[in-house]
Amino acid sequence: MSLYDQLNSAYTTQVRENNSFIEKNLNFAEQIVNALVRFLEVPEENPNLKGVENFLQYLRLDPEKGYLAQTRLAQAVSHFPEGKFHFGLGLLLTAQPDHQPRQFATFAIDGDRDDDRLKVNVLGKEFEYEAATQSELDLKALCKHVFDDLMTGLSWRISNEVEKTRIGFDVTPLED
Repeated sequence: MSLYDQLNSAYTTQVRENNSFIEKNLNFAEQIVNALVRFLEVPEENPNLKGVENFLQYLRLDPEKGYLAQTRLAQAVSHFPEGKFHFGLGLLLTAQPDHQPRQFATFAIDGDRDDDRLKVNVLGKEFEYEAATQSELDLKALCKHVFDDLMTGLSWRISNEVEKTRIGFDVTPLED
């Protein structure tokens, strides 16, 4: 085998391993999002609000522009060396009965995994899971933490103690 063929072989191995790494990250991200959607009972239908396609937004961190909405979770997940991944979510909150005003509660999810452990940091709390398993992760504690922190963030917002919340509440009005 020529040296060039050896380089190509090594590159092929690297690409295969990188694709596997990304696939595993996306699998964990999908499990987290699906668990949150089920736990919070987020409606699946279109909210029928101008400029809003879903009750849940996938957000990708852009270093210059902040979080940008994406149409698919795979587009929102950023992958980093050494088993790390990151994405954001935005949850549409609307005042009833006429959905005015409305805003997105946004928060980030950071994953860090090695061969057999997955650590997920969300809203200042870390959760640890067995990453080598093929079964679904038990994400109830994570989901409850997200709900509790969102409720706490809303309570702080109501009491004008905005600086205490870790949740981003986008106060830019959504146009009808």
